[in-house]
Amino acid sequence: LIGALSGTNTIWIQGALYGELAFHPVQAIIDDDVVGMIGRFIEGINVNDETLAIDLINEVGPIPGHYLNKAHTRKWWKKEQFVPKVADKLSYPEWLKTGKKDCLTLAKGRYEEMLATHKVKPPLTPGQEEDIERILKEAREYYKKKGLISDREWAAYKKDLESPNYPYA
Repeated sequence: LIGALSGTNTIWIQGALYGELAFHPVQAIIDDDVVGMIGRFIEGINVNDETLAIDLINEVGPIPGHYLNKAHTRKWWKKEQFVPKVADKLSYPEWLKTGKKDCLTLAKGRYEEMLATHKVKPPLTPGQEEDIERILKEAREYYKKKGLISDREWAAYKKDLESPNYPYA
């Protein structure tokens, strides 16, 4: 949170364990909720005539009036709050009724669901691969001419390009 409040736009916590010396995908899912909450906090709250809805407040009035059936509520409620994917907001009695699942259990379930339902995108066509290689070659040559890639770095690029394992050299 402190990093985000200071204006940092990259925060490395997703899945980190043991002082960032280890990674676990279930921790990454939990961290996704944390980062989402921080992001929502940083967005702040829009205060204007549309979001304040003074006319609607006056129309609905005090209890027993409510806003749940109003178009304004349907328009704004999801944006104005953060709904976590694995940290629940159940009351204690509801939590007991639903099996006392903690955040880690919910994250493991989400992880298993993601693995089971993930659809792999089709691989690149040979033409797309050739286009990417051409663009990378042009970029390397451009940066070499500008002096932004050293001879040592250029030699490493050339060695990688010639590797039988390229692009996984």
